[in-house]
Amino acid sequence: MNEASWRAHDLLRAYPARDRAAIIEHLAHLEDDQLEFARGVSANFYDDTLSMLRDTGRPWILASLVREVDAVARFAPTEHEFTVTTTARRLARGEVTMRELIGGSLEVRDRIHTVAVYTLALLLVSFSRKRVQQMLDKAADMTEAVGGHPRPYCVV
Repeated sequence: MNEASWRAHDLLRAYPARDRAAIIEHLAHLEDDQLEFARGVSANFYDDTLSMLRDTGRPWILASLVREVDAVARFAPTEHEFTVTTTARRLARGEVTMRELIGGSLEVRDRIHTVAVYTLALLLVSFSRKRVQQMLDKAADMTEAVGGHPRPYCVV
């Protein structure tokens, strides 16, 4: 599951970097159980993001969140882009809860991409793109240093 965890982390890092090739690659070869694990990693990152935003008191405006969802979702893999965009917009507007999404009927890759897009949109309405990328890079470095689980593949 180490690889699935790293793939989820690196998927989150690829979105603000606007690297569609990496976004596609990070989930491409995962087995079903690995995808479910990656879904859990993405959900945990969402929870951590909410806690951080709550602790820092960073407010956001709904219209800005929806705009950021659209901006981030356009880098989702083509076959997932429509579902990811519409579902993340529904999350932003409060039409569906994250709990409903995670346990819902969407295909697991759609759920992972939607959680990633929505989480990153929340960060990007609160912090600069550069700051978000730095935060994600630091989280990856800490995961490797503290967790003792190096990436099982190379990143450039």
